[in-house]
Amino acid sequence: MPKTIIYQKYGDENVMWPLGEYERLVHEIKRRENSDIPITFGLLIADYRQQLNREYILNYINRFNYKSNKYINFYLPGYYEEEIYGSEQTIKIKAKKYYFNEEKYMDFLEKLETDFDLEYSYNPRLILIEYEHGNFKNAKRIIIELDNEGADIKKTGELFETIFEIAKKDVNIKGFSKALTLHEFKKGLFDRIVEIIDNKLLNGIVDDYSKVRKYKIM
Repeated sequence: MPKTIIYQKYGDENVMWPLGEYERLVHEIKRRENSDIPITFGLLIADYRQQLNREYILNYINRFNYKSNKYINFYLPGYYEEEIYGSEQTIKIKAKKYYFNEEKYMDFLEKLETDFDLEYSYNPRLILIEYEHGNFKNAKRIIIELDNEGADIKKTGELFETIFEIAKKDVNIKGFSKALTLHEFKKGLFDRIVEIIDNKLLNGIVDDYSKVRKYKIM
């Protein structure tokens, strides 16, 4: 019987979690680790210092927190509950302030690169990860660029809405990948998905979709 994903639900608590430092991510993963059922979570990489991140991503964190409907948790590296003296680099989730720490943010990304084999990114990214057990490098993941040549950061909200709708179906990451990729392909934003489990799945999705289009044209 195939394994399925269990999306953690926390009552009225947030599903957008400012994590601060990398060690808290490891703690969250390990405390939910299960030898039989993999866990799925998202990482929203958004540097507060970049203006477009504030305008089109961070300003809508409350909306994302609400719309995710507790189906999947998202973690925000580099943001702390503790007040940082003199800092005006803040976001709000449910009227509570969280403070951005540049040093901890960069340290988080460097450790993420080492442990998960995820390339350090200077641009905003959304990373969906499915972890079962063992080495973090073996975790399945989908990497979505939010601001590059194939993506429009202004459409980040629409992307999150799509992800939340897919997550309601409780599919595993392979099914999630296919649904998301086909959606992005139809929207002409396929290039922003830079990594999706493996190339075989990616090629398979493109081939399948090409056949569907060819069939419709004929």
